[in-house]
Amino acid sequence: MFGAGAAGLPHVTRQALLRLAAMDPVDVAIIPAPTPPGTALDAWEPAARAGLIVRTDRRVRFRHPLVRSAIYQTAAPDDRRAAHQAVAELLHDEPDRQAWHLAASCTGQDAAISELLERSAEQARRRGGPAAAGKALHRAAELTPTPGTTSDCSSRRPGARC
Repeated sequence: MFGAGAAGLPHVTRQALLRLAAMDPVDVAIIPAPTPPGTALDAWEPAARAGLIVRTDRRVRFRHPLVRSAIYQTAAPDDRRAAHQAVAELLHDEPDRQAWHLAASCTGQDAAISELLERSAEQARRRGGPAAAGKALHRAAELTPTPGTTSDCSSRRPGARC
């Protein structure tokens, strides 16, 4: 039901909604919701009319958590990865969050992203977050290329494509 409201929206609006859905709730609080390059904030208007989002000044949020979930879960995997890549590009001042979005955008192994997650794990450990550190190290291990292979994402940084 929540996802059906987005089906008839313009492509640019669906992209913006997916980027918003890919953001962590804390990211939404500190970063204006992303709009696709070359578009105005008006890309949000169809979603607001459909009752999917609430706009306050230049901030945008989903009207209900299930709307966020429906937008994210009904998107194609490639579209979700692209949304995480776009969010990672916004988080240049937040390396821990950026590392997680880069990891979510990667389909294969990538040594550079693995290293970013290892650094994030160390930060979490220092802050007294062993569970977060363990989760970051687990994902870093998944992204670590096996000896003798090359990285699928070839040292991708924000702005590069896997």
